[in-house]
Amino acid sequence: MRTWTTKAGNERLCGPCAACCQVCGRAPAPHLDGLDGGVCAECRGLCGRCNAPKRHDGSCGCDRWRETAKINPRGYVLQALPHQLLQALGGRVPSTVHDLIHQELGRNRSAGLLRERIERRWNLRWAHALNEKDEDGRRRWSAQDIAEQLLMPGSCSDPQCEDGHLVTTDTPCTRCRQPLHRFVTSVADHTATPEHAHAAAARIRRAMLENRSHRKPPPRG
Repeated sequence: MRTWTTKAGNERLCGPCAACCQVCGRAPAPHLDGLDGGVCAECRGLCGRCNAPKRHDGSCGCDRWRETAKINPRGYVLQALPHQLLQALGGRVPSTVHDLIHQELGRNRSAGLLRERIERRWNLRWAHALNEKDEDGRRRWSAQDIAEQLLMPGSCSDPQCEDGHLVTTDTPCTRCRQPLHRFVTSVADHTATPEHAHAAAARIRRAMLENRSHRKPPPRG
């Protein structure tokens, strides 16, 4: 785990961010095997589900995994739980998580939509939560809490609202008006490059140094 540094060429903003892929900028997606040399499986040219090398066109022979969405939707959703989270759960998924999946499937949420919910929430908020500590140094969130947060319905009263966007039109919800920033892989390809991350961190470092040089010394008591 890396700590904050102002040393040029070592622009990782915080310790937990060492879990993010250096190429695409994402925390390892739920179905990936984690990082190898700071690079996720997909950026290493491996299939995100079977870890076999992809074909030249980017496809893989295991594409039949999509068929399980109709045959076993609950199992299909469970496959999206992040590897790190499953390890923290001891390899056993709590019954409350199974209940949430059953409940959400009953609310006309498809298995594919629930997988997207897990990946979106994990990358936007919960990827680093396993390491969060409270003021007393205790873990702020249990692994079960995080698993439930990845699946539970949102707080909006509109049944068609999915984390701030309507599932029917993919437009911002007019009731809650607080849509989450969407995690979109194609956007990450353009904005989450190493050069982009280095430039952003360099700007923050310069601002910190300038703030230090202009800061007035505290008055002596």
